[in-house]
Amino acid sequence: MFLYIVLIIITVVALTVYFLNSSLDKKVVYRSLQNRHIVITGGSSGIGKSSAIEAAKLGANVTIIGRDERKLKSAVEEIIAECMNRNEQKIQYATLDVTSSYDKIEKCLAAAETDIGPIFMLVNCAGTCICGQFENMKIEDIKMMVDLNYFGSAYPTKYVLKGMKERDEGIIVFVSSEAAFIGIYGYTAYSAGKWAVRGLAEALMMELLGTGVRLTLAFPPDTDTPGFEKEELTKPNETKLISGSGGLHSPEKIGKKIIHDALVGKTYSVFGFSGQVLSLLNGLSIESTSQVLMQVFTMGILRAILVSIILSFHKIVKDGLLARRKEKNPVK
Repeated sequence: MFLYIVLIIITVVALTVYFLNSSLDKKVVYRSLQNRHIVITGGSSGIGKSSAIEAAKLGANVTIIGRDERKLKSAVEEIIAECMNRNEQKIQYATLDVTSSYDKIEKCLAAAETDIGPIFMLVNCAGTCICGQFENMKIEDIKMMVDLNYFGSAYPTKYVLKGMKERDEGIIVFVSSEAAFIGIYGYTAYSAGKWAVRGLAEALMMELLGTGVRLTLAFPPDTDTPGFEKEELTKPNETKLISGSGGLHSPEKIGKKIIHDALVGKTYSVFGFSGQVLSLLNGLSIESTSQVLMQVFTMGILRAILVSIILSFHKIVKDGLLARRKEKNPVK
């Protein structure tokens, strides 16, 4: 009986491997960014600037987009200093609010292509976070975050898609957040925009099957950026305790990994143990036979780990609620 069960398991695994190998989309791997045009929104600081610097090191021509011209000019100088070949590479900036109309975004990106050439890679990095309990959030802040975090990625992507498909090559990167894998206290309004980005990206991945256009979805954890400093000012204590459990990462490390993950065709770009667990449990990425087999055979233990983590988050929230109640109604 034992031998019979083992044979069944071996047969099922063998058939699974055969089916996956014959069905998985063959990835297009781009090995070089030399002389390619890379556009990065939110490129004046943080992860966006670090991604631009890494692309420049690899020989790319770079356009960074942002709202603050002073910061953009300073970032361009930093990027030029890191170029593989300063005499040949073109580095420029464009001042644009990506929450503006699609017409303005289209005009800006078309001008960038006229200056440097067709956009080979788009990195949607513009975003922001204002934390707080949903009931206490300002309506204008909720709308602004959805406009910036979602439409600020959707509109530039819509522009580049047609040209990339016609040329049958290109890379689109969406910078989401680990908060798009799991709902976290204090991130209600922020998560809505980032989950929307994830939904757009994963649906778009299916539309791009069979083409030479690739898409990478990045889920960075807390990263030491100017935006994170502002975010900390609005974070409830519970949110700080929960998000802080994953540590604070450098934008240089995150930006570099995003660029290299995109080049080798990774569907998800994740960071650290928490990112790996969350992507395996919640993600739709199907990149290789070995990856699928890992998901199948580790799902149970990974789910147990995630449940224990979520329960620890619940305790933090309950303890915070209890502390506020005691503060409001102290025992005499």
